[in-house]
Amino acid sequence: MSELGHPSRQLVSVRKGWRALVTGPRAVARYGRHERCFVRPRAERSVHFGGLVTGVSRSGRTSGSSLLLLALFVFWSASLAAAPKRDRQDYGGPPAPTLGPALLWGPRVVLFAPWLVSEYVVRQPVGALTRAAEREQWPEQVIAFFTFGDRRQITLFPSLLFDFGLKPSVGFNFGWKYFLADPNTLRVHFGFWGPDWVAARVFDQYELSHSQALFFDGQLVRRKDLPFYGIGPQSPSSPRLRYEAMTSQFALGYQNSFWRSSALSARIGMRTLSFGTGTCCGEQSIDDAVRIGSIPAPPGLGAGYVAEFQGISLAFDSRHPLPESGTGVRLEGHGEGVFAPASGSHEGRAWLRYGGAAGVALDAQGGRVFGLGVNAELVDPLRGTVPFTDEVSLGGDRPMRGYLQGRLIDRSSLVARAQYTWPVWFYLNGIVQADVGNVFGAHFQGFEPDLLRLSTSIGIRSNGSPDSGLEILLAGATDPFENGFRYSSFRLVIGSHHGF
Repeated sequence: MSELGHPSRQLVSVRKGWRALVTGPRAVARYGRHERCFVRPRAERSVHFGGLVTGVSRSGRTSGSSLLLLALFVFWSASLAAAPKRDRQDYGGPPAPTLGPALLWGPRVVLFAPWLVSEYVVRQPVGALTRAAEREQWPEQVIAFFTFGDRRQITLFPSLLFDFGLKPSVGFNFGWKYFLADPNTLRVHFGFWGPDWVAARVFDQYELSHSQALFFDGQLVRRKDLPFYGIGPQSPSSPRLRYEAMTSQFALGYQNSFWRSSALSARIGMRTLSFGTGTCCGEQSIDDAVRIGSIPAPPGLGAGYVAEFQGISLAFDSRHPLPESGTGVRLEGHGEGVFAPASGSHEGRAWLRYGGAAGVALDAQGGRVFGLGVNAELVDPLRGTVPFTDEVSLGGDRPMRGYLQGRLIDRSSLVARAQYTWPVWFYLNGIVQADVGNVFGAHFQGFEPDLLRLSTSIGIRSNGSPDSGLEILLAGATDPFENGFRYSSFRLVIGSHHGF
């Protein structure tokens, strides 16, 4: 019987390319694509080292050639271990932040409490939600559900807005690219909460080129829940009165984006204002408070108008459009003249509204942007009086967001702002903001540092299409500093906005 067929031999098949380190009576024989391990007699052992076979004679002595091969193999293995590793390869990607981490410590120390809220109440819960949304592709599914048309050019998103202290609203945001013509885009917003709360806006823009456009802007707002606290920098936080008003506006305009984020905009149109006697929310109306002598009548109360207006704004902004770096400087100025002819028992009125802003922003990489700015607004009568609804106001969507809209009213305002924004998700930005300012008399008459107020806010806001804007805001504001550092206003906003 042959050696391979002897009953005492063990035969096993293994995959080609494997190597066995044999310490017992085993050897490897190659047969085509396979290797066969079999047992040899003890006197015929072969030891494998990485595929090299050193033979051992029956007498147990190792041959000289085998020792030479073994020494060469050991030397080759040692040289491989001592060889230097290749340098780390650069496969591109964003550069590592250098200035950003150091700049983060200042805001975190000064604004530790807001940062704590943003980190553990906003960022981490929202981060967990967004990771799940990305994994399940929720944004793509939602956008696809509300998008229509053969070119996916029509969108229809539901709208819901809750602003603590005011009535909520529900409605929709509608957008149509290539409406009637490829360069034309139509946007429509509608919101309501019964007949006492109606807001509608139609905005149509026709692009003349990549930087120039003509537009039409029409708006209508009718509400009974508008708040009024008084006029002047020391207006009290209570009592809060309400009034009813309806405003409408129709304008034609031109816009030119001429350098980086700089823009020139001009418009001309018609504006109307009318007052009602209603109120809401179980609170006293301005008319009742004036009738019983609790407050003097604010200027222009009950005196509506139909007026023509012209406005222009110019902004120089050195920042590149997103998603480029947000570092840069912005200077802005604007002015608007309003002319309301006499109507019935109401005298003719005219006024000029103007102002400006300056700011600087530093992008610490990764979408984290620090901003500082100052804003000034003034209104001067040219004939007659300026209605209190058209005087300078702070709160709401304007500076000092810790107050409700119209909380502070007077002839001028001055506000300094510090802001920090960071990316929460691809579609969302986190915002922490602190404003210091107040309203004052004509041309900042009566300005005193002790009359300044503080407004702080933290929240998230969408940075995508204005047709489906989302905002969550938690904010508060204080009385004038002369009355102590005491928060007297709280504001919570949840819902969608129409940013167009």
